[in-house]
Amino acid sequence: MLNVTVNPAIDPVEVELVKEYMTRVHPNVTVYTMTTGNKCVWVYYSHINMYFIFREGKILDVQID
Repeated sequence: MLNVTVNPAIDPVEVELVKEYMTRVHPNVTVYTMTTGNKCVWVYYSHINMYFIFREGKILDVQID
């Protein structure tokens, strides 16, 4: 069961793209939070921080801390 907390300020298209990415690349991560970052969508779970950078409606890069 997916449990995602989403900041309402994030573009809904970006929310769906991040959810699809997380389901495809990190299928075992089912609880995470999405919030706005410095011109990106910041996803964090456990001790992992991921930064999704978008351009023209697509994920351009994902950086992981």
